[in-house]
Amino acid sequence: MSIDIRKLVAVQKRKREAEGLSIRKLSAVIGVSFSTLARIERGDGEPDNNSILRILEWLGEEGRDSGLTFENVAFVHFRAAKNANSKTIQCLMQAADILKRKYDAQTSVPMTSESGDSSSSETNSKALALSKTEMEKMAEQLRNEFGLTDSDRLNALTITIHGVDVFVPTQISELSGKCLRYLTKSGSQDWSAMSVPLEFDGSRWAILRNDQHTMGRQQVTYLEECWHILLGHKLTKIARIAESYGRTFESSEEHDAFYLASACMLPKNAVIKYVNDGMPSVQIGEQFGVSPELAEYRIKRLGLWRKFKGLEVSLSTGTS
Repeated sequence: MSIDIRKLVAVQKRKREAEGLSIRKLSAVIGVSFSTLARIERGDGEPDNNSILRILEWLGEEGRDSGLTFENVAFVHFRAAKNANSKTIQCLMQAADILKRKYDAQTSVPMTSESGDSSSSETNSKALALSKTEMEKMAEQLRNEFGLTDSDRLNALTITIHGVDVFVPTQISELSGKCLRYLTKSGSQDWSAMSVPLEFDGSRWAILRNDQHTMGRQQVTYLEECWHILLGHKLTKIARIAESYGRTFESSEEHDAFYLASACMLPKNAVIKYVNDGMPSVQIGEQFGVSPELAEYRIKRLGLWRKFKGLEVSLSTGTS
């Protein structure tokens, strides 16, 4: 169904003002940028489907009473560009539907809905961000459980979780040839992985990973999906709007899963040692089977960039 944007903006503004929210505060609440919200309230443009979906979630009853709803809702963990295009989402949703049928997925709430109901705790609960200290401890604990030392490389693709099966697109035989070609060829850079819940209590999952990426990227992506499941993160909501698709995006949970994956692949003590030894990021990456970019991300997050780059800081003795 199509969305009347003028009506959407009017209802959004009415509810925002009734709740005493500035545009900036509303931006923080629903995760749509301040500039986007300000622009559409001025009538200077239209929100994309991802923003529409977040606005509709927030409007809730007010939106439905005004005839503003979305349809064909699916819940997954979804690793792709924030603004992944509709073709990517459509093909991944086809894969998700096939996997759910394969496992005769049983969920405590419908996996699809025509009403756009956002009343469940799954969709309304506030994302909980972990502290840096907590994540470092969790990553260290997982490596210890695997019996790895700080110098050992982790092959993330060998990690198994009870109740979680892993697939690549070519293993989903019922996937249409069009979607298979898209996910493995022209659209392969637009997505990394997707986790599909087979029981809504989180006891069974199927992960679809992109095996067209470099091995290092595949490992980090897969480990991210594992952490999403292990941490009980909220499911991404995907819906069809005006014959195309939009999705929600929880930046704090995406950040935490990525941080934990990088911390597992690049243990803190080893990174500190290698930086102190003057090892370049390329060599650090090779040591642990990841890209130089991930090694540099890890160095920065550990506060080692100044040391890594040899940046000298001093006070000037001159006077102004």
